[in-house]
Parts: sequence; structure tokens; C-alpha cells
Amino acid sequence: MLAKQCWRLISNPDALWAHVLCAKYYPDGNILKAGNKKGSSFTWQSIISGIQTFKRGHIWRVGTGSNINIWTDCWVLNSPNRKILTPKGTCLLSRMEKLIDPYSGEWDEALIRSIFSPVDVDRILRIPLNVQLMEDFVAWNFTKSYTFTVRSANYVEWHHKQDTQIRRSDGQGSSMINLVWETLSK
Repeated sequence: MLAKQCWRLISNPDALWAHVLCAKYYPDGNILKAGNKKGSSFTWQSIISGIQTFKRGHIWRVGTGSNINIWTDCWVLNSPNRKILTPKGTCLLSRMEKLIDPYSGEWDEALIRSIFSPVDVDRILRIPLNVQLMEDFVAWNFTKSYTFTVRSANYVEWHHKQDTQIRRSDGQGSSMINLVWETLSK
């Protein structure tokens, strides 16, 4: 339920309560990078815990690309962690808008192929662009409509906790079959 408050802050930034929280706790306007401050209210501390759940399921939807960091933001639909898998290396580009041809509004395919691995190239080129009609925006990756639901957030949080428990008991990471599903299928 606390992640829902994060979604409300993102989807309705003009609300009075959103302005108050933004001015006090994340003046740069980016709630996803906000954290606890000394003397934070109980309300804000609660929202911070919801932000952690929200971060596990959010994704940036590409518009102009000016708000999305290529290397750190979650924006690749078919990637397991919704991020680029290719290491940054010596690449100087950081904003996604540099990967979009400013004249045609389409992906700069030659540039993308020169920077990223073939797996990432394929994933990037599948992302539809609509540069003229919209700005980049944060969406929820676990619903078809890309809108946040508490039910899907509960699923994401439950899945995260199960994976964490398996990693602790196995030591091999996510390669182990999810024991919960294995038990249920018997």
C-alpha cells in the first residue's frame, strides 16, 4: 500500500501534498532517487519503504529520451532487470536522447549497434518511439496498462522476498529453481 503513495506522487505531481513532500524531501523532483533525511517525518519514512517496492517494478517509457539515463535507469522492456546489460566501458553518452535521430525521431541504429551488445541492440530497437507526442514517463512494468496496482506490487514484493530467501539458502543466486513453486507442483 505504501508503494501506491509513491505511484500517486509520480502520477499526480500537481497535488498539494505532492508539492509539500517534493519541496521538503526531493527538491530535484525525482522521487525515485529520494531517500531518508535526518528528522524525516513518519509519513516520509513510510513512503521511502514503499519507494523500494516501487523501484522493483517500475520502468521508464521512452518519449524524447531526455530524462532517461542509459546506464542506470530501468527502461529496457525485455531485460531481466529492465536495464542495459552491456557494460558502459568508455562510452561518454549518458542520456537516451542521444540514441534517437533528431531529424527522423527514430532510433539511431548505427550508433546503437556500435555501442551495445547484440542482445541489447535487439531489445532497444523493439522499443517503440513517439518523440513528437510525449515526454518520458515512469510506468509500472507488471500490468498490461502500465499503471500501478497494489495486487501486482504484492506479487513483485513476494517474488523478491522468495528470491532473496533462495539466494541465502543456496548461495548460487537465481539459478536455483524456486522452491515454493516446486513444492506446490508436487
